[in-house]
Amino acid sequence: MAKPLNEREIVLGILMDVIEHDVYSHIALGNTLSKYQYLDKKERAFITRVTEGTLEHMLEIDYILHQFSKVKVKKMKPVIRNILRSAVYQLKYMDSVPDSAVCNESVKLTVKKGFGPLKGFVNGVLRSTARGLGGTEYPKDPVAELSVRYSMPEWILRKWLAEYDMDTVKKILTYFQKEKPVTVRCNTSRLTLEELVQRLRTEGVTVKSHPYLPYALSIAGYDYLGGLSSFREGLFAVQDISSMLVGEIASPEEGSYIMDVCAAPGGKSLHLAEKLNGTGHVEARDLTEYKTGLIQENIDRMGLENIS
Repeated sequence: MAKPLNEREIVLGILMDVIEHDVYSHIALGNTLSKYQYLDKKERAFITRVTEGTLEHMLEIDYILHQFSKVKVKKMKPVIRNILRSAVYQLKYMDSVPDSAVCNESVKLTVKKGFGPLKGFVNGVLRSTARGLGGTEYPKDPVAELSVRYSMPEWILRKWLAEYDMDTVKKILTYFQKEKPVTVRCNTSRLTLEELVQRLRTEGVTVKSHPYLPYALSIAGYDYLGGLSSFREGLFAVQDISSMLVGEIASPEEGSYIMDVCAAPGGKSLHLAEKLNGTGHVEARDLTEYKTGLIQENIDRMGLENIS
């Protein structure tokens, strides 16, 4: 018997929230994974990869669709364009998924979502894409080509090229598209790094020390963060290493009063509060109640009292 809701339908829901309704991608994905905790780990990994991959490569995906569809992406119905976008990501970047499965499942999803009359259009576009994907011609203009290949807006590339040479810009773009480990910062106000490592390993998490900072770790092998009791208890914060380095550079003195005026979701603010060792105060601000709500959630989880 078919499942009432499959992974591709869940991906479509997330893409609709993010692309059509301006929901933050990490919020939409996190909420969805929390909602569907009962799914198999492989199914949840598929949802994460296709969602993030489609969003990261969307400029390129839309360019490819324009090669094989007479209807421009912006003219398509929102549900159809996002079914096609996630399908093209699978065709181009997921060799483990057969092209026939991508096409067939996309057609089924089109019908399930009430767009049966368009199933022929979806099937035709995807089968043409699958056949012709290897011969896709990219723009001749160097900046436009980089923009499409790396899904980076041209205005950003022109700013970079005003400061760096082409080779450096290509290295930056290549790095952006590399899969990166999740980095976490130990909440040293609650436990030592060694204690955190032991706790994570008992939860089945693969842990590696990070070469840049003594309190940073790279983690992998877990299902999702909300499923880790160590995360729920505030024993660590998920934070990019470059964000942690901000706290190192700021290097606040104990007793300082610090204001972070663009703080959500609060990673750097909490890091600075930890560095004050229970002294001083950090005031974390942002533009909306939604954003400050995210900060407050992390304050409550991490258990720090010298931050508001």
